[in-house]
Amino acid sequence: MLRTIVTPIDGSKHAQLALDLAADLAAKYDARLILINAAVGDEDLSEERFNTASRELRDAERGGQDVGIPTHQSHYVRVIGFLGRSLLEAAKQQAEEKGVKDVEIVTALGGAGEQILHHAERTSADLIVMGSRGFSELKGLVLGSVSQKVLEFAPCPCLTVHHKGDDSGALEFGRILVATDGSAVADRAVELASDIAGRLGATLILQYVMWRGPLLEQLRATVDTHALSQTARDELDPEQHPIAERASSAFFPPVVSKETLTEIGEHVLNRGKLIAESKNVANTELILLDGDPARKIVQTAKHGKVDLVVVGSRGLGAGESLLHGSVSYKVSHSAPCGCMVVR
Repeated sequence: MLRTIVTPIDGSKHAQLALDLAADLAAKYDARLILINAAVGDEDLSEERFNTASRELRDAERGGQDVGIPTHQSHYVRVIGFLGRSLLEAAKQQAEEKGVKDVEIVTALGGAGEQILHHAERTSADLIVMGSRGFSELKGLVLGSVSQKVLEFAPCPCLTVHHKGDDSGALEFGRILVATDGSAVADRAVELASDIAGRLGATLILQYVMWRGPLLEQLRATVDTHALSQTARDELDPEQHPIAERASSAFFPPVVSKETLTEIGEHVLNRGKLIAESKNVANTELILLDGDPARKIVQTAKHGKVDLVVVGSRGLGAGESLLHGSVSYKVSHSAPCGCMVVR
């Protein structure tokens, strides 16, 4: 359930797409939408844009308008504050036109990443929706430094969207891909993705990628072993495979066969399908593959015309954070569409 959604606003096309999606979700969930604009540095703002905002601030004050900017601040800070407030007011109006009833705007001084994280923590946000990069990011990057920082340290799920460089308009989430390995965080990803898909009327694609990295105890934790065949139970038995119980098969020949991994994958996928059905998802597709998880997830996203990929921040055998080299890190940087990382 989404009760509070945080979205940064900086006037970029990426931020506009994030606003459109965040407002749609906030309207569907009757959630509070918090719009944030953080002050930017000299290197982030063009001279033309600054001069335009400066003239607008001057005209507003000459007309007797209360712009809400303290007069004791420097001209530069006042212009930046005015520009941010103007962007936020326009964004608030757009959100309200989409049916969002509770919209809060926040102007803040400081680094954008720090401010987004601070206000997400302050408001106990359930979701952060943001552009993959804003005005300050290099065009060649899939994810900007701000987006990456928020993905790394966000206290809640974080959804990034990016502008494809065309005039296709607002994003449509007709096909949502959620990758699952049966871990606790993957189950949370499935539940949230299913809930969103149900409310948006989207098709949900559940994908399980078989790989031989997890420990036996981790694999057992993802399934009801009593539902597996005797052969599969024997392969997962710690008494028969004491080394594999405590060491990843990435370091020695695997004791779990493809047949057993297939059983586990089918079990996990069927469990996900039940979750999707409980969230009123009308159309569900199940995909079971073998190979490198991150690569297979990205390939499915590309070939399946997916609009959003959902992954857990860590899965079986991963560390405690969104680390370089992890599946979630690779997918968030390579996905051809929006990506949501769930904690």
